Amino acid sequence: MPAKEYLNALGHKVLPRILTQICRDPTSPLWGCCDRNWWHYKIRDFPSIILQQAGYAIALSTDALPDRCYSAELKALAAGTCQFWNQRALRYGAFEEYYPCEQGYPPVAFSTLAVAKLCNDGVIDLFEVRPGLEVAVQQLLSRFEMEAANQQAAGTAALAVIRKIAPDLVPDATFSTLLDRTLGLQTDEGWFSEYDGPDLGYLSVTIDCLWDIFDATSDKRCYTAILKAFEYLSWFVLGPVGGAGIHNARNTDYIVPYGITRLACDPGDAGGRAQAVLARLYGQNNDKYHFFDAVDDRYWCHYIGHSVFRAINILSTKDFPETISAERSVQTQTSMPESGHILVRGPVPSSPDVLMSMRKGGLFTALWPGGQRITDCGWIVLRGEKQYVSHWWSSTWKPYNQDNIVGCNGGFVLHREHVSTPWKHMALRVLSFFSGRRLSWLLKRLVIFKKKDETYTFCRRVRCEEDFIIVEDQISGLAVEDKLYRAPRSSKRHVASADNFHPDDLKMSDGVLLREEFHKKNGGILVLTRYEVQEKNLENSQSIKKSLE
Repeated sequence: MPAKEYLNALGHKVLPRILTQICRDPTSPLWGCCDRNWWHYKIRDFPSIILQQAGYAIALSTDALPDRCYSAELKALAAGTCQFWNQRALRYGAFEEYYPCEQGYPPVAFSTLAVAKLCNDGVIDLFEVRPGLEVAVQQLLSRFEMEAANQQAAGTAALAVIRKIAPDLVPDATFSTLLDRTLGLQTDEGWFSEYDGPDLGYLSVTIDCLWDIFDATSDKRCYTAILKAFEYLSWFVLGPVGGAGIHNARNTDYIVPYGITRLACDPGDAGGRAQAVLARLYGQNNDKYHFFDAVDDRYWCHYIGHSVFRAINILSTKDFPETISAERSVQTQTSMPESGHILVRGPVPSSPDVLMSMRKGGLFTALWPGGQRITDCGWIVLRGEKQYVSHWWSSTWKPYNQDNIVGCNGGFVLHREHVSTPWKHMALRVLSFFSGRRLSWLLKRLVIFKKKDETYTFCRRVRCEEDFIIVEDQISGLAVEDKLYRAPRSSKRHVASADNFHPDDLKMSDGVLLREEFHKKNGGILVLTRYEVQEKNLENSQSIKKSLE
């Protein structure tokens, strides 16, 4: 199925789900609210304002899906979402997502960008939402989000669009400085940092926002940044594994299509490569699991929904060659040293390809030519109620690459599960009323940023042989009462848009046999693991230990 057909069919399925999230009763004071948990179920005590992006998605759908026959009604509802946004923007502690009076950066950045674009498209008159835009602009001009670049890109894009429709609200000099700083977040390899590392899902969101800035400003630096970001993204998508997924710093599985589709319209090598990426991501195997199948309704109301509809609008007027190959290409570059990703290829055609993340505890995915695959996410050590995990993105991991053996050295991260309780939420609401945005720094340190713990050390070495893989894991510091488990695919690090269902959650191996040996060594434990396809005659296989000698 071509990407055009897949995305169009997806849009028809998703639109009713997005509309279900919105209060559609024009006689209700909640008309236009996009948080169903607040206006309908009434199980929340405030509406998450970031969900108002859904209004932009339904406005776009009137062109993307013209056969729906209620375009005027949808645009009126989209205008209602802007009016509701404006009411909430004028309240004390406005721009809430996770708790009342939050003044969060993501909700102000993304919701304001959506409303500004609806104004720019003529869906709602500027005077109806100008008071809310004035409040939002003051927050966006006075803050800078360095830790999650996609959020800052959205904030800068919102200012760029507002500067176009209401120039008096955004001073040129201040905007120029913010744009310089935003573009300065891009690394030499092309990715933008997302809590210490690269993430293709959020990078694709950043690319969408860079197009918005480019359209509003015609600043050619944005186009250059788009090309660099896309080259990094395409290295993964057109590689053997077909993406990054759990190899991402923030564990996202999705890649949004608008920015890539826009680039596919350009002539030259970049456009052709973007067409190949579209074919690989959205144009094949759509009868099987697709990452969009697992996106929940909340994130269809986020940037994912309107990115899909924007892509559909482009594809409705473009016919890309259907001969574009979606097959795995042979990468000429086998590593991304800055991000710590490496692609290991075996010595013969029957060898597996291995994508390893050396800054994520040596996590790797291996794919054999016959389609068999395995994902190895490292280890978890349980000591009482404490969990120590190797599956955690950190710049403290030290990569190892020598003599066809790759791996990393580092330490486990201490993790404790945070369980929601009425008392915790009561305390959060009291503190947020007085502290607002200042709480976000503390909350991020509790669930997102964690330092390496010195209780255990971990050393991983991986070698790809003719048709099997040998893994040597050395774990030091284990006590008698400790319990050692192979880590599941699910990451302990909290990311709101991640942790969607993936087949690897239930079965990390497909057609691959695991054999392991445990040996006490140097006050710790040495785990030797061999992965090979199940069709092999295991009786004639060498022992794991002998293979390592």
